[in-house]
Amino acid sequence: MPPHIRWAWVGVGIALLGVVAWFVVTSIALDDDDAGSGVARPNGPVAGALADAEAAVSPFTGLTEVALGVDDDCLRVAVADEVAERVQGLRTRRGPAPYDGMLFVFDGESDGTFTMSGVPVALDIGFYGADGEPVSRRRMEPCADDEASCPAYASDEPYVYALETEAGALPGGALHACPS
Repeated sequence: MPPHIRWAWVGVGIALLGVVAWFVVTSIALDDDDAGSGVARPNGPVAGALADAEAAVSPFTGLTEVALGVDDDCLRVAVADEVAERVQGLRTRRGPAPYDGMLFVFDGESDGTFTMSGVPVALDIGFYGADGEPVSRRRMEPCADDEASCPAYASDEPYVYALETEAGALPGGALHACPS
């Protein structure tokens, strides 16, 4: 086969690979409305609060913050809605200040556990369903050990949101958008 024809076939092959790659990426993006956004799109009473998210301040730069209603209280919380943000959580921090807490947002129901590895202060955690109703709550104690050696704190039921506050500061009641 002459070299110019061979190079033509190589060009056609590269073009076809490009078309296939574009198709795969486009199909994934169409199947996931949140692809690349890093922001969960929950429905229900918490959605209004999350829709008003703004950039968080130091030391939570890179996260967002919202005003979140918990029963009659309105809390200012940092939002962890990406995997890396949820894994980091409040590790190495002496609490959520300047925020009242940290809200962990999941794309759907979760039964994942939380540990206090590297968290130097006690925290309360509330677990909430997609409707914002509480399903469980725990007091979590500091743990200086590695994650595998620290206790795992689980919810009694699947949850979509988890809210951590300083120990003793977690209000009771359901999550919702704060009144304007």
